[in-house]
Amino acid sequence: MPFDKLQKFFAGPAPHLSREDAMKVFKRDQFQCQYCGLDGLHQFSNWMILTIDHIHPHAHGGARKMENLVTCCQPCNVIKGKRLFKSFEDAKAFVLKRRNEWEHLYVQQAKVAERTAASHHKA
Repeated sequence: MPFDKLQKFFAGPAPHLSREDAMKVFKRDQFQCQYCGLDGLHQFSNWMILTIDHIHPHAHGGARKMENLVTCCQPCNVIKGKRLFKSFEDAKAFVLKRRNEWEHLYVQQAKVAERTAASHHKA
């Protein structure tokens, strides 16, 4: 078992980012997802899905320092995951490309679902 896994096993998970520090990141980023631009400042329901992302993932040794933290919506955070990127710009490009792919897939699936629902109502 690698040392970092042993350390997590005995010491437990790393402490969470404090609420105060998270608010500093949100304020700096104007409550806006730094990947897709979701506005959490003017829409409460958007604010509810904002999180803090480690540009260099904490799971890969990324620091909990302001320069490594950005405001991120949950969907973008899930898409980025624990992947490593050379820069924030590379991570953003990956996330936006994947969001676009997923949106295209969603539109296709929604059309199929609508046709299926319409054919069931006619029967």
